[in-house]
Amino acid sequence: MQTDRPSPDDGFHVVPIHSDSDPRPPSDSEPHITRNSDYQRERILLNAQTSPCCNRDLRNQPQANAVGAAALIFLTGGIHIAWSIGFDSLYAELEVTNHVRICWFIAAILGALLGGLCSRWFPYKVLMEFCSLLTITGGIVMAVNGLDLDALLAGRYLNGLANGLAIAPTLAMAGELSVFYKRGTTTSAAEQWPVTIGIFVQIVCSNSWDMQSDFTEEQFQGVIGAVLGVIALLLAFLLSIESPVDLLEQGDEQGAIDALSRLQRPRAVTAETYDQVRDHRTYVQHHRSLGWRHALPALVRLTVLRCLYALSLSMLVAFTLTWTSTVVYGESSGPYVLFGFLRLMGSCSSAFALDSLGRKIPLLLGLVISGGLCFGLASRFTSSSLLTYSDSRMALWLLLIYQLFAGLAFAPSSSYLSEAFPRRLKRTCIAVSYIMEMMVQLLICQVDLSAIGSDSSFVAVYFFSLGGLFLAGFLFCVWYMPETKDTTLLQAQFKFQEFVIPPA
Repeated sequence: MQTDRPSPDDGFHVVPIHSDSDPRPPSDSEPHITRNSDYQRERILLNAQTSPCCNRDLRNQPQANAVGAAALIFLTGGIHIAWSIGFDSLYAELEVTNHVRICWFIAAILGALLGGLCSRWFPYKVLMEFCSLLTITGGIVMAVNGLDLDALLAGRYLNGLANGLAIAPTLAMAGELSVFYKRGTTTSAAEQWPVTIGIFVQIVCSNSWDMQSDFTEEQFQGVIGAVLGVIALLLAFLLSIESPVDLLEQGDEQGAIDALSRLQRPRAVTAETYDQVRDHRTYVQHHRSLGWRHALPALVRLTVLRCLYALSLSMLVAFTLTWTSTVVYGESSGPYVLFGFLRLMGSCSSAFALDSLGRKIPLLLGLVISGGLCFGLASRFTSSSLLTYSDSRMALWLLLIYQLFAGLAFAPSSSYLSEAFPRRLKRTCIAVSYIMEMMVQLLICQVDLSAIGSDSSFVAVYFFSLGGLFLAGFLFCVWYMPETKDTTLLQAQFKFQEFVIPPA
């Protein structure tokens, strides 16, 4: 293993190890746990900021690669989520039962239960290989069967199980593998990006598919799932790296150092590597004494946030898009494609900003603007008469813009999940938040859309309620969600231990 320091041209500048001659030693009056950690963090951050941006990204690329297999699995999950909430073309071919519609969410809940409770018993690499095999199998089952509801049901169950099983260990691992100044982008790119890309792909396919073709849209989903599953299996086998925090907890410090060296390019043991080992060791020691009392404040906050995330893109939102788009543009697929594209742009732009603007600014900005747009959208449906053309057009464009800011608001949720909970309970808490998100989707899918018909008051009630929840969430996040940009995992977890955020 190479042990020489990389050159400055590789994006690395020498970080001096603290000594008695250091002109800026930490003060003895500071708390012991954070004194050295703050000082080391400031030096590493200064080092990173003085490196060229592209070099810094290339240097930390192995951290994103390590969770690349899970990202591909989540991409297939995004396709199935979009199908479940109404972006499909099967109604023209055969009747879809409610069980087929919701089975992916049921399987994701079961998978999250297993992942949250049992995933620490198995190496992360093995888990991702197993989830990849589930994704491949589900894809093949769907691809080789055309209009067969039993095959569709089986394939969706297998894919949902893979996604639920992968979510908790992946978000927990992504936070532990990433350097603190890239953790926001890495964690959001591991979950939010692929899910939103999958939703966009399914929206485009469902509205541009040739209904006369013998090769169905669901078979195409299966092919995509199988291909991405094979790639994910290769990535899991070749690029997965065990958490250095897990290795330290097992007493394997040399293994942790080796893992950290593999998480950067060029592979090397540097002063930053030993700073990370020191931070991780302190993190492990501190978290041995933390339990549910320390996890509960963060669990309440993030469960609320993920439930709002589920409400922001649900079956009723898809129904409203179909209604207004049909009135204004007929059978054109343009509004649907723009809908998915704006949601994707919101998620991507927010993820890029998480390590510069921070987590809280995109979250608050997205929530307050989305809430206002929901009220404007709902007001177009309050008339007792049939929805007019002008009201439909305004409602459609408000809905499209709303998706941009909804994507902006919820991209930080992945980062918060990766850093908010005590280590011993982290995977369980992530699974609980994810399960509640899936439960919200399940409940909304029980609404009988055929009973709504042309009654616009139901849509008005939903979006008035959604707008109120978003604005309440905005106030909730102002007071109760901390800013965790440029903090170590230990420092971020300290900020989540109290319900009320102390003033800066």
